[in-house]
Amino acid sequence: MSILPREKVPILLVDDQPEGLMALEATLAPLGHQLVTARSGREALRQLLHQDFAVVLLDVVMPEMDGFETAQLIREREKSRNTPILFLTALSRGEVPEFRAYAVGAVDYLLKPYEPDILRSKVSVFVDLFRKTDMLRRQAEALREAQRREHERELAEAHQRLEVERSRWREELLKKEMEAGRNQQRWLEAVLAALPSPLALVEPGTGHILFANRTAQELASGCLVYPEARALHSELVFTDAEGKPLPHEELPAARAARGEVLSGVPVEWTHGEQRGAALAFSSRLPQMHGRAETVLLAMLDVTALQVTERNLQRAVRVRDDFLSMASHELRTPLTSLKVHIQGALRAAARRDEEPVPVTQYVAKLETLEQNVSRLAQLVDNLLDISRINAGRLDFELAEVDLSVVVREVAARFSEEAARAGCPLTVRAENPVLGRWDRGRVDQVVTNLLTNALKYGAGAPVELAVREESTHATLEVKDHGIGIREQDRHRIFERFERAVPHEHYSGFGLGLWIVHEIATGLGGSVTVESTPGQGALFRVELPRTREHQATEWRRASQA
Repeated sequence: MSILPREKVPILLVDDQPEGLMALEATLAPLGHQLVTARSGREALRQLLHQDFAVVLLDVVMPEMDGFETAQLIREREKSRNTPILFLTALSRGEVPEFRAYAVGAVDYLLKPYEPDILRSKVSVFVDLFRKTDMLRRQAEALREAQRREHERELAEAHQRLEVERSRWREELLKKEMEAGRNQQRWLEAVLAALPSPLALVEPGTGHILFANRTAQELASGCLVYPEARALHSELVFTDAEGKPLPHEELPAARAARGEVLSGVPVEWTHGEQRGAALAFSSRLPQMHGRAETVLLAMLDVTALQVTERNLQRAVRVRDDFLSMASHELRTPLTSLKVHIQGALRAAARRDEEPVPVTQYVAKLETLEQNVSRLAQLVDNLLDISRINAGRLDFELAEVDLSVVVREVAARFSEEAARAGCPLTVRAENPVLGRWDRGRVDQVVTNLLTNALKYGAGAPVELAVREESTHATLEVKDHGIGIREQDRHRIFERFERAVPHEHYSGFGLGLWIVHEIATGLGGSVTVESTPGQGALFRVELPRTREHQATEWRRASQA
């Protein structure tokens, strides 16, 4: 325990009489120190086990264990051997065995009643001595600690200098041993490293990689040749051409090390969303020119070829699906046209025998017009594909009232909505003006409403227009089959649909065209949906971005 100069110093007071302890505490209280009391010799010894004291004021006459026995035990303990003991006694001077008191280690004794000032003076001397002794002890410990640290620092510096010298010596020795064979190896490695084909030299039996050029190190993040790389990329999985996982011993390097001759052995891998493929070839180089037998492993990276093949296969599937849908979609209105035209021709041939009412002709003509309009829309969608791909989707910007366009489209589809059992609700009372292409905006509303009537048949369809501070918002909501979460992004891509073509007709182009037009006008289109509860499509168009169409065309052509 360290005592700072102004801290309280512990003093032990030992007396079996309570009034004696009270008298000592009253006498020493003005000194302002920590006064610890004990009612017996045993209690005093217990206190000395827990802390050190500047001085022990010990009564001589106590039951069980008197002051002399207590002092003897204090002196026998190493830690308290030098603690000053001051005896207090009520015996007369002639009755005190003074020789015994000093023999057990007392530094002084006082007769009761004692003079308070004298007692305080004597105790203060021992307190000062205790403080100075503690200060000297702390200084000595600090000096020893400083010396120890200095010694450790010197040892560490000497050890570091020795290690540096040893490292330098080992490095120089290694350089001398390796320099003889490096020049030829460097030249060969430079040639192999410059080759665009992945190459590696494998030690037979062990499979240890003696050399791998830069291309081999980059192929599959080096995992095809280095086991250490596979440990760093544990998520990378190797498979054969049939997709069966390949363990380490079935990889090309391990097979070539076992003596197998590889000739175009396929190996594929996946690393997250990245995929790759290669063909492996191997040959054994016999011992020659001072070199041990080595296996040459060569690989041909066919990743780009596989990607191209998959893209071509997907393009063929998309083409076939599109041709099938297109033929079906075009055949339906054409068949209806043919039927109604044939009926009109038969009615015209019998006009003298059975006159046909004008209302019937009008009804047939209206049906013909609807089929022609459907054909025209299908052809326009097909033409928009080529325009969008070529970046030639033109925008003729003028001031347009979105509310008027929405009301016109809703009126145009009123009969079709009635046939589909979809009551139309339009909230577009106030003008919402902006500089847009009226025809393209009409196309957006038409495609979204057509989509709502198709997938929300038998349920209400709602159209709403709102004017915001910087843009206009169009919302089309149906209460039909809804869209799954995993399909919400895909439906805005070309030829993509959220439901099979057998259940619902269409090219899968309507929402893609909506997305391209909205993007071309500087806006966006999003969808919110819960399967079985319908879908809400939201289009936002900036009202004052005149140059956006030109920017979109340039971006498409880039």
